Amino acid sequence: MRKLLLSVVLITFMYMTQAANPFFGKYKTPHETTPFNKIEVTDYEPAFEEGMRQHQKEIDVIINQRTIPTFENTIEALDASGRLLNRVANVFFALLEAESNDEMIEISQRISPKLTEHSNNITLNEKLFERVKFVYDKRNDLNLTPEQLMLLTDTYEGMAKKGANLQGEKYRKLSTELSQLTLQFGHNVLKATNQFEMLLTDKDELAGLPQSALDAAAHLAKIKGKNGYLFALSFPSYIAFMKYSTRTDLREKLYR
Repeated sequence: MRKLLLSVVLITFMYMTQAANPFFGKYKTPHETTPFNKIEVTDYEPAFEEGMRQHQKEIDVIINQRTIPTFENTIEALDASGRLLNRVANVFFALLEAESNDEMIEISQRISPKLTEHSNNITLNEKLFERVKFVYDKRNDLNLTPEQLMLLTDTYEGMAKKGANLQGEKYRKLSTELSQLTLQFGHNVLKATNQFEMLLTDKDELAGLPQSALDAAAHLAKIKGKNGYLFALSFPSYIAFMKYSTRTDLREKLYR
């Protein structure tokens, strides 16, 4: 009885957590645009985990079919899989590049190895690749539209280039290591980029800049607890200065 009650409590908690997570269900926004103001940092990992679970379940359905592989039940089904995982990944990694913080970086370090393993489990799945290859080998007899043929070709070649034709665990191990190193390199570059600041206080240094750029730079300086106009390597700040400033020496400094 106690085990039953515990199971009910856990299931209820899981559904309550999912209901509060913006990634689960449709976005209640115009045109279903991403509700960034509703997303908390704590929403990402549960959504990633559930996205991978759903995606793997969809892949299992494809490979466990007893019917002959067709474009519809294999290629289209594969293309339509992983919607939740793609949704959370597109938001998370875009924000990770645009406005990263220590908490987001920590999440990426925890989730990236799992994503790599998940991707390898699909790309290197022999049964799945057999079905894809079966359809690909018969592509000239299927009367496919140009769009369908492109999707089929991209699917087959994508899996082949990622090691589907290889055997053994060496590729899997190397791809996991490469993923982790690439992630760490990206974080190092981002940290170095975010550390650069160019604080201007002389009126001559601001020549050519429109009021909108000056207001943004003054606001950035205020946030950092500094007096003057602060320019950084973030895209809005960088582009505004490079486009409008008439000080070639300062543009060169920012560029370099």
